[in-house]
Amino acid sequence: MVATIPTNPYVQIGGNNGLFNTTSSGLRQGTAYPDPSTRFRLRATLLAQSETIPMWGGVGVYLNVPGPTTPSTANPSYSLGEICGRAVSLTDPNKPLAGFSVFDEAYGMVTSPQSPVPLIGSGGQVNVYPLGSLARIAVACDPSIISLRGGPQGAQVSWDFTNQLLIPYLGTLAISSGTYNNTTGAVALTMTVAPTFSAGDSVTLASLGGTGAFASLNGTYTVQSISGSVVNLTAAAALGAATITSGNLTVGGAASQALNVKILDIVNTNCETVVYNSTANTASWNYSGSCAVIQI
Repeated sequence: MVATIPTNPYVQIGGNNGLFNTTSSGLRQGTAYPDPSTRFRLRATLLAQSETIPMWGGVGVYLNVPGPTTPSTANPSYSLGEICGRAVSLTDPNKPLAGFSVFDEAYGMVTSPQSPVPLIGSGGQVNVYPLGSLARIAVACDPSIISLRGGPQGAQVSWDFTNQLLIPYLGTLAISSGTYNNTTGAVALTMTVAPTFSAGDSVTLASLGGTGAFASLNGTYTVQSISGSVVNLTAAAALGAATITSGNLTVGGAASQALNVKILDIVNTNCETVVYNSTANTASWNYSGSCAVIQI
């Protein structure tokens, strides 16, 4: 299966949403600032055949060496450029983050009445600014990033590779105390600071201290709920009586990986961000999104 884009140009839709907002102060995801010192670092790449959804601007991508001199469906002619696709982490051995896709000069991307966001399918051209290019790019961000306003440009942040947006960096968090219910397996952890992650997130407990069978609780769990500074999850039952007095909690996925970028600006509303509909394989603009300008 490869990524495709909708091609029906005749579907009629209503309205020109977003054209008459009360203010024009905002950012568009996947747009780079026209900086003369970086514009020549823009690379034209080809979207990998292994991608299953189309590409748009503002996505973290990996870059592969061009294919063999004999072109094929999976490996187009090397003269056409590198192969790109969605990165899965900062350090993945096969698909590490190497740059960000942009809409700039993306003349081959396709729009349609039912999918107004420019999209490109497998084998099509994707323009990318690589890490280290010093390009300034607007990317979608979690609204909580606004808390970084007024702080240093080098504040640590992370990249959510699932939702393709900038998120707060969490790193390793400290546990001040905790309880374990030997009958039900319920674990309640009190954090030293109120958590910013959510129910459903994966967390790993390590270096636990306490009394009883506390060491058996080291491992990875799914957060059931959060109340104030208390994180609730469920472990195996009948491990033995245990009380937790210290330890570390690391949020799974990208939130514990610091993205090496500079934060130049943050606009937490009135920005154009991409909303992808996986059922219809279309993408629309959210005109009330949040964006940050990062220098990569």
